[in-house]
Amino acid sequence: MIDYHIHTHHSIDAAGTVTEYCDRALEIGLREICFTNHCELDPKRDDSFISFDGEREPFSREGLKRLRKEIFEARDKYKKQGLTVKFGIEVGYYEGIELRLQDIIEGTELDFVIGAVHCLEHICIDSSKECKKYFDQYDAQQLMQNYFMTVEHLIGSNTFDSLAHIDVYKKYGKDHYGNVINNVPRDIMNHIFRLIKENHIALEINTAGMRFMNEFYPAPRLMKMAHEKGIELITIGSDSHRPEDLGKDLTLAFEYLRTNGFNTVCTFDKRKPSRQKF
Repeated sequence: MIDYHIHTHHSIDAAGTVTEYCDRALEIGLREICFTNHCELDPKRDDSFISFDGEREPFSREGLKRLRKEIFEARDKYKKQGLTVKFGIEVGYYEGIELRLQDIIEGTELDFVIGAVHCLEHICIDSSKECKKYFDQYDAQQLMQNYFMTVEHLIGSNTFDSLAHIDVYKKYGKDHYGNVINNVPRDIMNHIFRLIKENHIALEINTAGMRFMNEFYPAPRLMKMAHEKGIELITIGSDSHRPEDLGKDLTLAFEYLRTNGFNTVCTFDKRKPSRQKF
């Protein structure tokens, strides 16, 4: 079992130390984990921070290297106990982030970089406090068109190893719009999955949706389409923001993959994928 989406207390919306997560990983029988703390860089927002010892500081290369040191120390310690520890980040994508992001991650020896669309027009649609501000401006079809246009730019940036929670807009969008939020046009998804395959980006199976709405990201309809379009690179993660959520629903997620015709997941080392059969 592996978990490739984990947030420690270095993310401003999460709790738990690197050590606490590693101990929990051993407790529940994980063999490999990848820490992927938030990297939010949008200059029009106020969430571009990394946290150390309860103190926030602006996200920077120096902060990322400080985090690397902590994770690499855990990597060396827990390797002796049979746990592989990898160093990654989850980047909140917006158009124009590429140069700033490349400058920040240069020389940081990352294993894995997740790209995620959390915000549209600098409003976080993945936040219960902000989403309504955006949803009130657009109907469901416009929301999905805007969202997947941004996803298209993310994929085309050639900056990321995996695409996180591809249908995260449903987290709060379902309550706002109703079931129509599940009716993303097939032509849009066919286009997105073609781009994912052509650009050799992994598609993430994110189990956090099970905790919020009893459904994985991606939803079953999208998973079926992904397989039909020949998607092969898959990552899997709990998107845990506290140690007790580490590994949640991973067993169900692997069965979900099997049911939809997949039999491998990817691990990463120095940004290079390796497909693992399960």
